[in-house]
Amino acid sequence: MNHKISHIFTGQEAAIAYALSAERIFDNDCEFLNANPHVIPIFVSQLFQSLEISIKHVGIASGLFTETEARSRAVRSGHGIKELATLAVEKLGGDSFDPILMALTHCNAGTNSKEIIKQMISGKAFEKTREKYATRCLGYGQVADGEFALIDDISSWINAVKETASNLPEAIDALKQWKASPSESSTLRSGGHRRRYESNG
Repeated sequence: MNHKISHIFTGQEAAIAYALSAERIFDNDCEFLNANPHVIPIFVSQLFQSLEISIKHVGIASGLFTETEARSRAVRSGHGIKELATLAVEKLGGDSFDPILMALTHCNAGTNSKEIIKQMISGKAFEKTREKYATRCLGYGQVADGEFALIDDISSWINAVKETASNLPEAIDALKQWKASPSESSTLRSGGHRRRYESNG
């Protein structure tokens, strides 16, 4: 007989925890990272771990996909950031990352938050980083020069990932709306009003 395990912390709390850990390492100062370059791939891995958990959490909680699907080989055993986002948009009946990006970032205050999350999910500059993360090499520091990327504005990067993790309930609500009415996948309802987001490619 199967018994559901009751975890101490939620997926959202785990996503926030990884972002907070990265924030603590950085501590608004590049000097620590510059003085300890071996920490940098671990720092980047924490940001990607936070985003991975965020995508999984909203996908499962909104009913877009199951936990089994979120851990399948098709999504790199759950570690493929781009593959998880692709699974979400396919379940919504589309082929663009815009809906999942909108859902994840529409409540974020950072002006470049959506672009940062987009780069992490599908940006060419992060292609090798995603690969190293998915194979767990990044978290073990098993990387060579040029095999992982950074965003110059590290504070904005951390904030984008942390805000995304903090706003997961709103993302779940948006995905539930779109799952129920796929034709409205560019419109979010908030506080009884509709808010429309234009696709930017």
